[in-house]
Amino acid sequence: SGTENVMAIVGFGKACELAAAGIEERARRHGALRERLEAGLVQMGAQIFSAAAPRLPNTSFFALAGIDGETLVGKLDRAGFAVASGSACSSANPEPSHTLMAMGVEAGLARSAVRVSFGAGSTRRHVDDFLTALGENLAGLRTLAAMAV
Repeated sequence: SGTENVMAIVGFGKACELAAAGIEERARRHGALRERLEAGLVQMGAQIFSAAAPRLPNTSFFALAGIDGETLVGKLDRAGFAVASGSACSSANPEPSHTLMAMGVEAGLARSAVRVSFGAGSTRRHVDDFLTALGENLAGLRTLAAMAV
């Protein structure tokens, strides 16, 4: 019960060393992907939350006014993209993000929020394919939203 797992400790240390070695390159690459994504999102009329603030380079949180975030997440999931509405720590809660609400974001826009994160294998092609799928689904969702008014 008092024996240290030396092999696991050494392995964890090596994993930390490898992760730290590439952190700047990953941050640069993910930042470029995020800029490409957000440029496309803005062209579609999206509001990017905290765009002017320092943020993690691998994550974008945006909303398209009048489009339900959960519905959009479902459409994008069926198109092959794993995105989420709201924050990662409250994915089971259907309420608008308490963080967005605290930032003064109107509740309707907060319900439209969608979060995209990049991983180690993310590429420019993934971003372009995502924007294409989003655009295709957005047209239909905007039509439905207009009919509901």
